[in-house]
This record gives sequence, structure tokens and C-alpha cells, in this order.
Amino acid sequence: MSCIITVEGFYVSKRYVVKELTILYNSQHHQHFHFNTPIDLIISPKDQRNINKCQGYNGLKLQDDSHLPYEIIGYVLSSVPKIPIYTAGNQAKTFLDQYLPTWNVIDICVEYNFKYPTELQPSLCFKPHPSRYCTLSKAKTIHIALHLLQVDV
Repeated sequence: MSCIITVEGFYVSKRYVVKELTILYNSQHHQHFHFNTPIDLIISPKDQRNINKCQGYNGLKLQDDSHLPYEIIGYVLSSVPKIPIYTAGNQAKTFLDQYLPTWNVIDICVEYNFKYPTELQPSLCFKPHPSRYCTLSKAKTIHIALHLLQVDV
């Protein structure tokens, strides 16, 4: 057994701030979260320009527009059983390694030379934003790719 975890967010002062996270255990069982910003976040003018640019792409807002406090991400991730975790990209792997240092986090971009297609299947998400930047759509795409690669998920 394994799972897929995908994240989407912003870089703010050299820190990756996750706004959306999906945990997919199989094609039917998933958890999909949207988080507020961290309490200790300080935004510089340079950061604000980067945030504005990212918001134009991913449709997520840095402002507190969710019900879950950022500080529970560690709790959410620590509830994942110690099974292999598949993710895509160095940014996601680095973020997960910070929270789950003893879990086996596998970056399929490195292991299987995976690249996201330019368009992802739409998913029913809490926020209206492009499926290309939706963690639920990303997780489903990774699940399909691993199935095609004959990796047991």
C-alpha cells in the first residue's frame, strides 16, 4: 500500500507556504485540504509581487480564505501511515521531507521521469481554479501515471 500527496502554494521569503494539499490513498479515497496562511508570515513588497503572479496562475489566494489553520498541516501529515508516499517535483518532496523526515517520499519526476501533461482532468475542488494547479487533479494524474508505469499504489 502507498499514497499520493500533492501540494500547491506560494514562495514567501524563501519559505514554501502550502495553501492546498491532497492525500490520495486510491482512486476513490482522498482527503483534500485548503489552509489559511501561517500566523508568523511576513510579506515583503518583493514577496507580494511573486504572490500576485502566482495567484494569476493557480487561482489560490494567500489571504485567509479557508477554515483550516496553517499550523495543523503537521498534524494532518503525521496521520499518514508510514507507507511509501508518491509526489511530483522537488518542491513537493522537500516540503514533505520537512514534515515527514522518516517516511519514504518518492519524487516520480526523478524516479520515473514524470512530467505533468499541459492539461489535467478537472476535479470537484472547493475553490474555483485551473485544474492544472488543483492538487486533487494532480493527485489523480499521478495515480493514472503510476498505474501506467505498473507501480502498485
